[in-house]
Amino acid sequence: MPTLSLVTGAFNRPDALWRLINSIVKRTLQPWELIVADASKDDYPYPYPHNVRFLREVPRLGHVKGYNRAFRETQSEYVIWLGDDVEVMPGYDWAATAFMSTHPEIGLGALYYAEAVPPFKVNTHSGMVYANFGIIRRSIGMEVGWFDEDLTMYGADNALTYRVLRAGYGVASIPKARLWHHVVIDSGKIDNQKYREPDSIILREKYEKDLPAIRSTYQKHQRLCHPLVIGR
Repeated sequence: MPTLSLVTGAFNRPDALWRLINSIVKRTLQPWELIVADASKDDYPYPYPHNVRFLREVPRLGHVKGYNRAFRETQSEYVIWLGDDVEVMPGYDWAATAFMSTHPEIGLGALYYAEAVPPFKVNTHSGMVYANFGIIRRSIGMEVGWFDEDLTMYGADNALTYRVLRAGYGVASIPKARLWHHVVIDSGKIDNQKYREPDSIILREKYEKDLPAIRSTYQKHQRLCHPLVIGR
C-alpha cells in the first residue's frame, strides 16, 4: 500500500506529464501512487510505472470534477495535488508528510513553488495562505468534499482552504516541500480563461459571508504558518 497519494490532471501535454512523472520516480522516497485525471484526446506514448493510474475522461469533466474523481480513488493517509506542468524537488515528500504528522491540528499544507528561478513562495488570499499545490489528509478531504463542484476551473484551491478552516482545521505552509512550476501557456489554458470571472463570482457569493469565522480559525493556527508569502 502507498503511504502517499499524488493527484494531477492531464490535457494534451504528454511531454510535461512525462517530466512530472520522471521527477516523482526519481525524488519520491516513500511508497507512492499517482492518479491522473486524464482528459487528453490520445493515449500518451510513454512507459509509465505500474503505480501510475490514468482515469480517462470522455467527455472532459473539467478541472474541479476531474480532480475530485481522482481524489476519491486515492488510498493513502496523505494526498498531494500537483499540476502536470510542475516538477517535484528532492525531499518534498518527506518534508510534507513529516510536517503534517508533526502537526495533527493542521488539515492542509501549502507546498512552496518557484517559476523558472527562486525565490520559492506560497500565495495568500483574503489574508490567508492557500495551496496552489498542497497536501491534505485524505480523511479531511472526504469530510469537506474536496474541491467545490460549484466551481469549474478557478478558485478551487481557495475554496478548499475555506472548507478546511470552516471545519475547524488549520492551514499552514511547508517551506521545505518545494516544486518547480514550469508555466505552460497553450490553447487549453487560454480557453480556460472564460471560467475565471464566473468562478470568481461564485467563490465570493458562497464564502464571503463566512470569512470572519474562517479567518478566526486560521489565526488560531497562525503560529504554524510562515511569513514568506506574497499577495495574490
